[in-house]
Amino acid sequence: MRPVLAAMRHAASRRLVDNAWPGNALGHALRRRAKGYTSYASFSICCRKSMETRPVMDSPESIQQHLAAIVESSEDAIVTKDLNSIILSWNRGAENLFGYTAEEAIGRPITIIFPDDRMDEEVDFIARLRRGERIANYETVRQRKDGSPVPVSLTVSPVRDAEGHVVGASKIARDITLQHQLAEQQRLLLSEMRHRVGNAFAVAASLIAVAARQAESVEQLSSEMRCRLHAIASLNSMTVNDPSGDEAEGMPLSYLVSTILKPFSEGATVQTSLPDIQVRPAAITPLTLVLFELATNSVKYGGLSRDGHGLEINAEIEDGRFGLTWKEPGVTEAGSGKVESKGFGTSLCRLTVSTSLGGSFSREFTPEGLVATLDLDLAAVSEMS
Repeated sequence: MRPVLAAMRHAASRRLVDNAWPGNALGHALRRRAKGYTSYASFSICCRKSMETRPVMDSPESIQQHLAAIVESSEDAIVTKDLNSIILSWNRGAENLFGYTAEEAIGRPITIIFPDDRMDEEVDFIARLRRGERIANYETVRQRKDGSPVPVSLTVSPVRDAEGHVVGASKIARDITLQHQLAEQQRLLLSEMRHRVGNAFAVAASLIAVAARQAESVEQLSSEMRCRLHAIASLNSMTVNDPSGDEAEGMPLSYLVSTILKPFSEGATVQTSLPDIQVRPAAITPLTLVLFELATNSVKYGGLSRDGHGLEINAEIEDGRFGLTWKEPGVTEAGSGKVESKGFGTSLCRLTVSTSLGGSFSREFTPEGLVATLDLDLAAVSEMS
């Protein structure tokens, strides 16, 4: 066991050097000088000579302790295992990432951190390690002690004994949760942009149809459309957070709703029953986005369209919850021909409501018409308690 652990400590030290950040001058120097060193002691001496501010280390044991401390203090999870997949070492980074202490992990199979649907990966890893292969930047999912999944990037390298035989592996796992979150945000942003661009043309066409019914001349139609498109442009600015970080002031709920509906509801029957509350600044953008989505669909296919039957909006407060109901009488099916529960607009509304307003969003077609319901946390919507 001692030769195996010594070989693995050597490999872990080499992995740290190989995985140094590109901008790290010390890492560059260590990599250049480490080439050709095959013994743990000679490599350690190379490291010691490369460090200008090194502590005094005059024996292989002290150098070994120093390098072991580097492994232990790494923020990345660094683990070693034998070819039977039994964990031999487990640093503090592994404790923080996976939730198991070293005492709990060492001596147990590495598959304790594998989700059930990833067990086959270990079989493939062991087969490749036996052939002496190194596995770099392998993105997968592992499982914490509490059962929660964590996306990781793995580098797995074979560990050899003094005769060159593969006796185990050293593994470095890096948490890539943030990278995945950023990628998902980018995907959502691109989808929203595509949705809004497409919506803009459809809304403009619908508004022209509505305005044409009321206009008595080309000049009046032009004036009406100019005013409505300007209002929509102003609304769009309310659906996006200010990149400067400046937060808007709060506003009455009735004013927010009327501002959103104004460019869409000229000549249409709109009934509202709203509580007298002040919408907090942080809730203006998400509320505007959801109501704007409902209004654009309504003017294209529903109650605010040329052949629509109007709109009813009712809201009430009860037991710390804010409930808003949007009804379009006579709209009994999706005018777009799509399944509403699977459309991007519906998904966007649900995501916005759940993440920013502490609630839920639903939309369904009943024999009486379309009913959209928002059930929100009052504290997230209003400055009143």
